[in-house]
Amino acid sequence: MKMVKSLLLGSAAGLVAVAGAQAADLPVKAKPVEYVKICSAYGAGYFYIPGTDTCIKIGGYARMDTYVNAVGTFNPAIASTTGTYFNGPGVGTFAYPFKDGDDPDYLTRARGVFDMDARTQTDYGTLRSYVRFGIEWNSSSGAGAGPANNPYFERAFIQFAGFTFGYTQSFFDPGVGYMLTTPYAGSNQWTSMLAYTAQFGGGFSATLALEDAANRTTGVQMVGSTAQPVFNVATATTGLTYTNYQAGQEVPDIVANLRLDGAWGTAQLSGALHQVTATMPLYAGFFPGMGTTDSWGWAIGGHVEFKLPMLAAGDSLFIQAGYAEGAASYLGLSGTSQGRSVGVGSLDLKQVGGSLFATGAFYTVADAVATNLFGDYSLTSGWALQGQFRHYWTPGLRSAIYAGYVAYEVPDNIVAAFNFNMWQVGLNTIWSPVKNLDIGAEVLYTKVDGSVPLNQYASVTPTGGVQGSLVGGSTDIWSGGIRMQRNF
Repeated sequence: MKMVKSLLLGSAAGLVAVAGAQAADLPVKAKPVEYVKICSAYGAGYFYIPGTDTCIKIGGYARMDTYVNAVGTFNPAIASTTGTYFNGPGVGTFAYPFKDGDDPDYLTRARGVFDMDARTQTDYGTLRSYVRFGIEWNSSSGAGAGPANNPYFERAFIQFAGFTFGYTQSFFDPGVGYMLTTPYAGSNQWTSMLAYTAQFGGGFSATLALEDAANRTTGVQMVGSTAQPVFNVATATTGLTYTNYQAGQEVPDIVANLRLDGAWGTAQLSGALHQVTATMPLYAGFFPGMGTTDSWGWAIGGHVEFKLPMLAAGDSLFIQAGYAEGAASYLGLSGTSQGRSVGVGSLDLKQVGGSLFATGAFYTVADAVATNLFGDYSLTSGWALQGQFRHYWTPGLRSAIYAGYVAYEVPDNIVAAFNFNMWQVGLNTIWSPVKNLDIGAEVLYTKVDGSVPLNQYASVTPTGGVQGSLVGGSTDIWSGGIRMQRNF
């Protein structure tokens, strides 16, 4: 009996020892996982970055556009900013603003964009950083070139204690639009800056900003008896432009605004100072040296957006107006938020026998026009007005209408042929069958009209030669396209 008991106890001890060894070989129990937590302080979509007190929101979109008589994004082919449209794939390609049979009737673009908005609460308020970037595929990428992939960059800024540093929408602008296109009437520009915004309560604020003038500087043009021969049809393969006597920028644009936000909508009054610098031209035998002069252009603008829920939820009316002198970019005229136009118009080329004829219109755009060889120049001026109205037929179906007008003038003592007017009207309809999916179409009519017929201005070369120039005239274009976009 004692022997049996000893055997049982020995077996039990062995089992315990084996069990202990096996337990020692098992993995150690993991620490509790730190799950991502929702951050509700800044609205929907934010979550805490694990291990930090920073909230982040990640989003973006996938988009497919098809343009007719336009380039991205829905910019009608009637300005120098749409140059790729005027560069067909065939032999003998002509550049902007010359249109011929080689040019495409439609273009496509696919774009994928990501954005990240990170915010942290501090003793000085919210610390925010925002980045928006992506890549796009375009079916036309340049003169005589085929498709290409291009990086896309839109925003990168930091906000802290009322300050804004980085690349974002100019504080002169409303940053509002219901159209797929960027209208030619009214300032809408992105740039890098240093700005401070003071909040006074009740939705009232004021901002003072120093904004990089790179996207605002248009140029200084020579005309009259000192004009360069830049408007001759022989330059068709390189396009029409003017010899730019713009000198380097010395100071950024100084921008300020007063803004009021409320449940009814938004109103803003803006002003800007823009340095215009010119370098004296050096013609061999005409002038012994070069120097620079500068003056200040300026712009004033305002906008108001009214929310109209009494018509339908989401309905609103937007109106923008502005005047500029020596600061043409503040009028608009480019159809893009990341560039400025130095010319508007479109010329249809026809060959009759051995001669080449052009019909249509072409006008230059500049901040100033030089009057002589000694660096004297006069500032251009103009005004712009636009309105947009958006209506929701149903929560998933909306339409917008747009009308805009821009007038551009050179000083009376220069050449009246450079004066022109541009006006636009447009309509779009966007269907959202499910949340965050937009399927839309837009049509736009644009007209450029000047004070004289085409080819009525005589350009005089520095050596005294006279030649006809392709400036003046009137032209119009129907443009538009369709879009599919999925936001996330």
